[in-house]
Parts: sequence; structure tokens; C-alpha cells
Amino acid sequence: MEFIYLESTDELYKDALDLRYDLFFRASGLPREILFDALESSSFHIAAIENGSLCAYGRLSEEIPRIFKISQMVVRPDMQGQGLGTSVLTKLTHEALEKGAEEIYLNARLHAVSMYEKLGFKASGQSYVAKSTGVPHIKMIRRV
Repeated sequence: MEFIYLESTDELYKDALDLRYDLFFRASGLPREILFDALESSSFHIAAIENGSLCAYGRLSEEIPRIFKISQMVVRPDMQGQGLGTSVLTKLTHEALEKGAEEIYLNARLHAVSMYEKLGFKASGQSYVAKSTGVPHIKMIRRV
């Protein structure tokens, strides 16, 4: 498994967009444009690839100085359960720390909370249902 940084012009970036859309938004009938939120173009994108094929992806965004958000983490369905999510999260966290993060946060699907806890994230507040997809999430924070 190899981890690479993606540019918006890379073919694998387009594969990542497809995977994100298929796993997060297609079932809700949302338009593909939902992928291009205010953070997309200024974010740091990382992919786990094997034999030139996208296996997992995650996005890191500096929302305000020293406050970073991890989002859009996705693992190809046939690759889930192999630790790829943890590996991508570790890479994104390390990148945020290298960039001077004081706080890193994310909005976790409830079934993934334990993975994030293992890497030092703590639940904050009450769980909520995402307006766009109807999927329950909870904010999790890691302070440095």
C-alpha cells in the first residue's frame, strides 16, 4: 500500500470523488455538486493506492489558523476492515501536526467512533443527524 497526495488534476482524484459520492451521497439522491463544498479546493487530499488503484481517501482542511478539519474519509467497500481508515487518519493527523495544528476535529459516523478514539480523538457534544444525508454523526476533537 502506498500513500500519495492528490492534485485536482489527477485521475485518482476523480476516482476519489466518485467513491465519496457513491458511498456518502448517491443513496440520498443528492447532486454530485455536493462534493464541491467551500473546503474542497483549498484542502490537502491523500489517497491510499495499490497497483495504481484507489483504495482509501481522506481530506484535511485548515479552517482557521491552527484549527484543522478531517473530512470525507472513505474506504472502498471491498477493502474495509483492513486498517486503511486508520492509516489514512494517521497520515492526515500527522500532516496537520506538521502544519502546526493546535486542534484537529472531524464529524464521525457513529459506527466509526472507536477508530477515532484509538487515535486520540474525543467525542464532543451530542450526536446529530447530518442534514444532507440523514446519517447520525458526532463531532470529535483532538487537541495538541
